[in-house]
Amino acid sequence: GKKQMKKYSEAQYSSSKRFCKPHRMMLVQGDIKYGPVLPIGPDGKNRQTYLSALIDDHSRRILSSGWYDNQEAGIVEDTFHKAILQFGKPDSFYLDNGKQYISKELNDALARLSIRVLHCQPYAAQSKGKIEAFNRFVDAFLREAKAQKIDTLIELNRMWHFWVEEYYHNKAHGGLEEYYRSQGWEVPEGGISPLQEWNRDSRRLVFIDTAVVAEAFLHHETRQVDKGGCIRMDGQLYEVSAALIGAKVEVSFDPMCMDTVTVRYPGINPIQAKKLTIGEYCDPKPAIPASMLPVEPQASRMLDVLEKKHNDRRQIQANAISFSGFRKDTPKGGGPDV
Repeated sequence: GKKQMKKYSEAQYSSSKRFCKPHRMMLVQGDIKYGPVLPIGPDGKNRQTYLSALIDDHSRRILSSGWYDNQEAGIVEDTFHKAILQFGKPDSFYLDNGKQYISKELNDALARLSIRVLHCQPYAAQSKGKIEAFNRFVDAFLREAKAQKIDTLIELNRMWHFWVEEYYHNKAHGGLEEYYRSQGWEVPEGGISPLQEWNRDSRRLVFIDTAVVAEAFLHHETRQVDKGGCIRMDGQLYEVSAALIGAKVEVSFDPMCMDTVTVRYPGINPIQAKKLTIGEYCDPKPAIPASMLPVEPQASRMLDVLEKKHNDRRQIQANAISFSGFRKDTPKGGGPDV
């Protein structure tokens, strides 16, 4: 039939067989889901919200999730950053081909941390069945949020945290029960929840130093310091230093927190640049970095050349005087007697 042929055609481009990794943090799936429209825009205008979430393939535990007022790549990086800090380094991520998941910044960050990134076939959402099933489960929360009359993003995230930690993680999961039966294991009475399966797993978590993780997720761009000693980032001016006027500097920043950016230039210590504030007085004249100072000559090459020419000329004159004396002492009529 027509419906059967459609399903068969779709299965050709995705995983048509269920799978489950044997241990936690071997594979993590991620996705973005549309949320409620809230009056959180300028002047109280309605704005669409989005849920970015990461789920452990084995235990179905949510490693990191949150509601945002946009669906740019920065929200995905923020979700990944939080998950790695809290639960350590997974073996690989399994993602779709959305622009947020194929961004250069995200892939560079995960490459620095030696984490593999896998992408499913386009238009094959069923191959990421665990996160897709979770997204359908989120609809239950959205109904509760509507009844609660939530109208701020902060309140939405606060209630979401309660729902995930107190309800979802402690609720018996049908997918885990099916996995237990497929392995020939006895299903505990009352089922097994994502949190129980996560804690039952004996696989060790691999944590990375927080400074290394933070550095991996920083963005890096090049800017030229203007005549006022400032650089412009995302439409905002940041004070750097009048000593770097006209110089091209490297700027490192966290896209989710743009209060300060780090400015680097050869020969000076990194500068924590803050957003421009116009005060009553100007700053004192700063010291210019040594790398930008003109090189002071150690000696005059011109005078050295003139001294050498002078010495060479004196030597020639000395040789000429000596030869004239030799000619004067020589007898007339020939050379000296032998």
